[in-house]
Amino acid sequence: MSRKSELKSALVAAMNRKGGAHLTREARERTASMFASSMVASGYTHLFGAEEIAGKHLKAYVASRTADGAGPRTLQNELSHLRSALRGVGRAAVADAPEQSNEALGISGGVRIGRKTAMPDADRLSVLRRASELNRSGLGCLIDLERYLGLRGNEAIHARLDTLWRWRSGLLRDGRILVIEGTKGGRRRDVRVFGVDLAVSAIDRAIAAAEKSGGFLVLRADGAPAGGLKQARSIYHSWAFRSGIQPHAARYAFAQDQMAGYINSGYSAREALIAVSHDLGHGDGRGRWVKSVYMR
Repeated sequence: MSRKSELKSALVAAMNRKGGAHLTREARERTASMFASSMVASGYTHLFGAEEIAGKHLKAYVASRTADGAGPRTLQNELSHLRSALRGVGRAAVADAPEQSNEALGISGGVRIGRKTAMPDADRLSVLRRASELNRSGLGCLIDLERYLGLRGNEAIHARLDTLWRWRSGLLRDGRILVIEGTKGGRRRDVRVFGVDLAVSAIDRAIAAAEKSGGFLVLRADGAPAGGLKQARSIYHSWAFRSGIQPHAARYAFAQDQMAGYINSGYSAREALIAVSHDLGHGDGRGRWVKSVYMR
């Protein structure tokens, strides 16, 4: 095992002592990988574990990531992962030292106001055409599931034929779907959908695509199913990046439709934001955040 791989493995083990949802663990693993690569590139090849990390290494990492264009919010999250690793091996003194604070490292501030805007329908249709031309219509269907059901990408990827049929029945019965797989922290949620007809059409397209590809929406370039959920996510996001789109922006469009639907149903603006937050899987304490991020 190379020194970089050994350091990454040690960091991941230390970070995951804190527990957390599957996606949180994946984010920590990405940070561990980037930190290990950065340390080797910076000449710190003597590091084998979190217990050997010092303040100078954190500063070097911040400098490296800043040069790569990482913003304050991104770096704050990554430093949070690294601090959790330090605390996990009894190095809280380094993790919590004033000279290693976000302010001291020059990464304080940042805002949680979103920079994405809702995906225009023209972009969505362009993506669907591109996916069809490449014989990978299932990938385009994932965009539609995010757009018309408000799913996260991970939730859409988890959808199999049985789930799609259940959602279709729920929509036709009472205009709702129950999301139980791929959610953050395993928190299931009931989603009221205002655009039922469009949502049913999106599900029908996904069912047709999945039936043609062995029940899966994400296939490799050679037509074989993805080798697990992690690879499926990688395929989906790599394809979206190459297509010049941000899949999450489809959820922004869904959120704005939901907001209008609740307002038209007699909800106040405050209550509508809370309801939309629930539909997106963020809980009832995030209404103001939903407004600042999703309603742009």
